[in-house]
Amino acid sequence: MATSRKRKSQQRKRAGAQMSGNPQVERVSSPRGRLRPFFKLMEDVTSAADRTVLETPDVENQLTRFDAEILVRGINSVKAVRSLLEHGHWEHAVGVTRQLFELLVNMEYLGTVEDRGEATLLFARFGLLQFLLAEERRFAYNREKGHPVNEQMAAMVNDHLKNEFNDFQAKPRADGSVRWVSSWCRKDTAELARLSDDPMRSYHYNILYRVWSEQAHAAPGALIKNMFRDNDNGWVEQAVAETDRSSRDTIAFTLMFFLRLWVVLPRVEASHERVAVWLGKLSVLNGGPGLPPRPWTTEEIAVS
Repeated sequence: MATSRKRKSQQRKRAGAQMSGNPQVERVSSPRGRLRPFFKLMEDVTSAADRTVLETPDVENQLTRFDAEILVRGINSVKAVRSLLEHGHWEHAVGVTRQLFELLVNMEYLGTVEDRGEATLLFARFGLLQFLLAEERRFAYNREKGHPVNEQMAAMVNDHLKNEFNDFQAKPRADGSVRWVSSWCRKDTAELARLSDDPMRSYHYNILYRVWSEQAHAAPGALIKNMFRDNDNGWVEQAVAETDRSSRDTIAFTLMFFLRLWVVLPRVEASHERVAVWLGKLSVLNGGPGLPPRPWTTEEIAVS
């Protein structure tokens, strides 16, 4: 019996050595250590942005509050990306980076509208429409499952949808039911990227929505490489190098999108000089000016 227990214990140890207990894996430092300068830069940027939000005057003004809340969403996105990457989960982080990209191209387009205040109101009204539609779906789900429903609230939601958002209605469906437009400005992310004054936006879109699409959706293409990876000598170093390269790219996109977002929000202060310094540090960390983002210099930021 004792021999049997000993054999099973040895088998468990051998199995573990092939997985997380592999001595070769233990010698590899964590992403937090390997990419420490990148994470420090992300922390510097978000800390400065947090202070800016706290120090923003006239936050009771609705337009100021709007810009501040957009910036806060961007800050939280950068923090989420950093948290995921510190644990090596770049495949999951790219989904957050895509959110940040969508927020950026929407704000860039918002800034091109002649009356930004009116466009901001339109953006907010579309957000309210999305909230009410979500509530309508929740009421329908609860009815279907036999859960209690606040019928008074449901009737109020239905009344708002019926009478207050006609400008967001698209061509009715064949059965006559209401169909809603898909965005506040009737443009999808690809078109907003093309309309950006930054010529690299379409390139960014191609990376995020085509090259990295499998990662964001956990599609088979995101899994196939690891499934057929050869576990020969050096596979750990190769896997680590590939993850670090993808993590650096994700950090670069995330910081570029966030810094540009900060710059295009007129009611929260952004130092163009400081943004240029951060972008310069990012360029150096990532191997030089071969990166695709613009703008790079204070003058370019000011002009754009």
